[in-house]
This record gives sequence, C-alpha cells and structure tokens, in this order.
Amino acid sequence: MGGDQHDRGSKPDGGIKGFSGPIPTELARFITEHVSSLEQLEVMCLLRDTAPREWRADEVSRELGSSLMSIGNRLAHLASKHFIKVRHAERGPVYQHGPASEEIAVLIDAAARLYKERRLAVIDLVYGRPESDIRAFADAFMLKKK
Repeated sequence: MGGDQHDRGSKPDGGIKGFSGPIPTELARFITEHVSSLEQLEVMCLLRDTAPREWRADEVSRELGSSLMSIGNRLAHLASKHFIKVRHAERGPVYQHGPASEEIAVLIDAAARLYKERRLAVIDLVYGRPESDIRAFADAFMLKKK
C-alpha cells in the first residue's frame, strides 16, 4: 500500500503530529468513539492510502482477506459517518476515501500514522475501552438477581 501520501502535516497547535509521547486526546477520542474494530481501521486506511481509487466491497474483501459481509458492513458504517464517499455504480456501490471535513481528514491521517507507528497503542484504544461494543454485548446477556 502507499505511504503517507495524504498526510496533512500537523495541526497549528502541533497536537497531532508525532507520537513519541502520549497520544493526543483528540485522536484518542476519535479512535475510541469511531473505530469499533481493527478491520474497520484497516478498511479506512486502505481507502485512504489508495485514494482516489474507488473500491467495491468484494475488492476490499479480497485485499484485506476478510469476509464480504463483514467488509460490506464496515464500508456502510464508514460511509454513514461520512468518513468515506459512496457512489452507486452500475455494478453496485463503490467506495472512496473522502472525509466530509478537513477536521475528520486530519484525524483519519493521524489514526493511520499512529496505527503504523504504535499498533499496540491503537489496539488498546479500540479494545481496551471500558464500554467496548463487546463488553456491552456480553452485559446484555448477564442474569440479574431480583
């Protein structure tokens, strides 16, 4: 995959660029609130790294080695958040990197860089949060005493 050809550099306050120290709060919040799995992050990074290429769900599925259904769900979720663009073509929807705002684009770039530089930190943010999707799912099946 391509490098960081889409990096937008640091924010004026210098808060995003460089990950040798603590992860900037804004970036950590973005990942914990909007990234529910590493697969979702991989999809977002693939589209970012290959922009402006358009991808069909089956192509992303083959590229990342994941199931078509799961990738389709990830793409639909990212499109609903306006992190990527979706266009309805003759053979079905195609997806492309295209955040709705510059602020989101900067955060996606930073998340991609952080994932390359400090993968374990990103895994901790995605799966280590106290109220993760998995935890909420498991709690839904807990029996409560009356």
